[in-house]
Amino acid sequence: MTAPLLSVRNLEIAFRSGRDDIPVVRDLSFDLGAGETLGIVGESGCGKSITALSLLGLVPSPPGRVTRGQILFQGEDLVQAGERRLNEVRGNEISMVFQEPMTSLNPVYTIGEQIAETARVHFGLSRAKAWARAVEMLSLVGIPSPNRRAHDYPHQLSGGMRQRVMIAIALVCEPKILIADEPTTALDVTVQAQIFDLFNDLRRDFGAAIILITHDIGVVAQMTDRVMVMYAGRKIEEGPVADFVRDPRHPYTSGLVSCIPRLTMPPSDDPEPLFEIPGVVPAPRDLNRPGCPFAPRCARVMPRCRDENPGLEPLAPGRMVACWQEQEVAA
Repeated sequence: MTAPLLSVRNLEIAFRSGRDDIPVVRDLSFDLGAGETLGIVGESGCGKSITALSLLGLVPSPPGRVTRGQILFQGEDLVQAGERRLNEVRGNEISMVFQEPMTSLNPVYTIGEQIAETARVHFGLSRAKAWARAVEMLSLVGIPSPNRRAHDYPHQLSGGMRQRVMIAIALVCEPKILIADEPTTALDVTVQAQIFDLFNDLRRDFGAAIILITHDIGVVAQMTDRVMVMYAGRKIEEGPVADFVRDPRHPYTSGLVSCIPRLTMPPSDDPEPLFEIPGVVPAPRDLNRPGCPFAPRCARVMPRCRDENPGLEPLAPGRMVACWQEQEVAA
């Protein structure tokens, strides 16, 4: 089998609070193959974004740090890499589209200058060639009149166009991995569809692997090959996207899928209420308690769930779940 492009092994990330290190990501392992799209899903606070930041060495330190594990990119452990090497990787080999384009773009520079800067830093291009590359990228991501728009400032663009600029910056060096953190937040459905079409085109044209972070199950079903579900800083289920949508096995995953609104034809005069998962994600300080962290919210909880935290066990090739009930059924 071909070695994965990215292999994360037993990753743990903690934040310092007083004299204590509070883990926010625990014992996380996953692989990403070349040209593959991996979806990472879960509620806010489950550790998705901080995991993505750790891949680029961007966990804010202090107070955060990687306390254990490996991030193997083409066999090289980025946890042990120095800042100089990480600067070579960021934007050049692994790029990230951040969640809020308005706060991620610099308001005092034109969008052309911000794209060209990445090309100058990593490729050593002259200003003229870097500017030409920036205009080329704006055209590639579907921004009309790219020669004129390259002189615009971020506030002169719509939300969808700013997101396209963020994608252009991320792809200017044709990275091997693109991380997209909630790339369509606050965008209307028409623009969302355009962004996803753009991702599919770019994966086809550049052959890049994509990590798509989202809480939108519809996006996962449309865009990904494989899904990893996170809860309270842990991976609790992983498998092909078709299995994830049609046959979720962890109670939390089932809840996420059940939360999707469903239209009926003809529309019902007495629709069923939308399903909701009761309770909230536990605070990181509470994760040292015994038992499954989802047990207080789980409708299928068993006595064992409150005393022991289940580990990940394979259910089928490519599928694994951390749930006592599912593991007993499989056994």
